[in-house]
Amino acid sequence: MPEYETEEQQIEALKGWWKENATSLILGVSIGGLSLGGWSYYSETKAEHRIKASNIYISLEKQVQANNVTDEVVKKVDQLAAEFADTPYAALSSLVMASHQFNKGNMDKAIARLQWVDKNAQEEEIKHIARLRLSGLYINQKKYDEAQALLSLDHPVAFNARYEELKGDAFVARGEIEQARIAYDKAIEQSTTSSRWLKLKRQDLGSSELKKSSIVEPAA
Repeated sequence: MPEYETEEQQIEALKGWWKENATSLILGVSIGGLSLGGWSYYSETKAEHRIKASNIYISLEKQVQANNVTDEVVKKVDQLAAEFADTPYAALSSLVMASHQFNKGNMDKAIARLQWVDKNAQEEEIKHIARLRLSGLYINQKKYDEAQALLSLDHPVAFNARYEELKGDAFVARGEIEQARIAYDKAIEQSTTSSRWLKLKRQDLGSSELKKSSIVEPAA
């Protein structure tokens, strides 16, 4: 997976991929339906299942973007989680709702949505986007142990920079500046994009300095 400047760009790329994939799947079912019999029926049913999930997601996403989050919208998110967890749209809708709850200051509700995605997302990319956002919220709430537990989990190489950056944020919040420098340096080294904000955070910490107590005097 290529590295994107923001998590939002990653999500948009995933949505585009799934849109193209759904179209290809439908076309394949139509062609194969002439000879595959029962398999064709199964594939077509699965395609319709994903298309229905996609339509529900598109509808609720528009309402969230219009800041028109009603009880009906929340029910749609819950419906996707309950009935369409095998599609990417269940996790994507929970990410959208988590962002909405965060913007409204409902931290507990945002965390609950992200936790669901972390545990249930079928796509690794979506899972790790949720995990990173969840770690950020834990850091904001001073739940450093919870954040660092998530950030210590295995993850794809493409996410290395973001994981290290958030580790740095957690160390800064704890007052562990030297550890933060190390984490930010790793993030910068492993990033394939030029994140000005990351570089500024690292510059704010200044240069690493050895403590006098750590210097061993040469023997006489």
